[in-house]
Amino acid sequence: MQTAPVNDIEIEYELIGHGEPLLLIHGSNLATGLAPLAAALAAQAPHLQLVRYHRRGMAGSGGRALPISVGQQAADALGLLDALGLPSAHLLGYSYGGVIAIEAALSAPARVRSLALLEPILTEVPSWTTFRAGMEPVMSLYAAGDMAGAASATFAGLGGPDWRELVSTAGPDALDLAVRDTELFYRAEAPSLTAWTLDETRAAAVQGPVLSVLGTRSGPFFEEGRQFLHQRFTQCADADIPGANHLLNLQAPQPIAAVVAGFLQRHSPLTRRA
Repeated sequence: MQTAPVNDIEIEYELIGHGEPLLLIHGSNLATGLAPLAAALAAQAPHLQLVRYHRRGMAGSGGRALPISVGQQAADALGLLDALGLPSAHLLGYSYGGVIAIEAALSAPARVRSLALLEPILTEVPSWTTFRAGMEPVMSLYAAGDMAGAASATFAGLGGPDWRELVSTAGPDALDLAVRDTELFYRAEAPSLTAWTLDETRAAAVQGPVLSVLGTRSGPFFEEGRQFLHQRFTQCADADIPGANHLLNLQAPQPIAAVVAGFLQRHSPLTRRA
C-alpha cells in the first residue's frame, strides 16, 4: 500500500490498472473487505483504474480521533481524489462505505461520475428498528470490551456460519484488523451513521447513474434500502446477486464485478470506447 496526505492524516491506498478511476470504499470494520472485489474488477474491467483505500483510522491509515462523521469520511474520499490528481471518479461503496459514497455525491455531485452501492446502511427505512435490535448482542459484547466477540457476532449475524472462511479471503490478517477496528467503528463512527440522512433536496442534485447491488438473501432491511434509493434517485438501476447475503462482497466478487463493469460500460462514454 502507498500513503497520501489527506485532510491532515495519512491515508493508505493502492492503485490497480489504468483508465477511468473507480474509488472503492469499504464497510464498517473490515478494511480489506473489498480486496477480492478489486481483484475481480481488475480482471474483468482492465479499462478502469481502481483506487482501493483504508478509511480514516482503519488498518494503517491515520486519524482514530472521536468523532468521525459521515461528512468527514466523504471529505476524506474526495480528498484522496485530490491527492491523486483526479477531478472526478466513479464511486463504489459497500455497507457503511455505501453511505460515505452517497454523501460524497451529495456534497460534490459534479465530482462523482456514478454510484455503485452494495447494500448501504440506510437507517431511515421502516425495518431499521428491527435490524438495530438484532445487533444488540453485538453491542453488549462491545460494551463489555470484547472486540473479538463483537466482530465475530457481527460477521456471523450478517454472513452466516461460513463467515470465517469468507473473511479469510480478504487477507491473512483481515480478521485481526477487523477485531482491532471494531472498537473504532462502534465508538467513533456508528453514532454519526445513525444521525445521517439521505436528504431529498440534496439527492436531486445527483445526476449521475446509480446502481443498487443486493444479495437475494440479505433480508428486508436491505430490500427496503433499495426501495429508498429509488425514491431518492430516479436514475437508480438494480442488480441482484443470487444466494448472497450482506457479506456479498466476499461471497460473490466475480458476479459483482461483472454487474459493476457492465453498469459502467453502459453509462460511461470513455469506457464504451475502450
